[in-house]
Amino acid sequence: MSFLRLWLLATMVLLAAVAVWAFAPVLVFLALLTVGLGGVSLVMITLARGLARLRGRPRFEDRNRH
Repeated sequence: MSFLRLWLLATMVLLAAVAVWAFAPVLVFLALLTVGLGGVSLVMITLARGLARLRGRPRFEDRNRH
């Protein structure tokens, strides 16, 4: 392996490490935001289904059966 190829490989690895280091906080924030919104959606769906059962309405799956 020539010195030039080794230099290019080392530079690419270093630049990739810097890019990951720079974007990691943004990616962590987006992942936490996604998990949080999914949790809020899960709570809202659970509450809506619970309220529907309390009112005596059939579940969505039961209404669509033929």
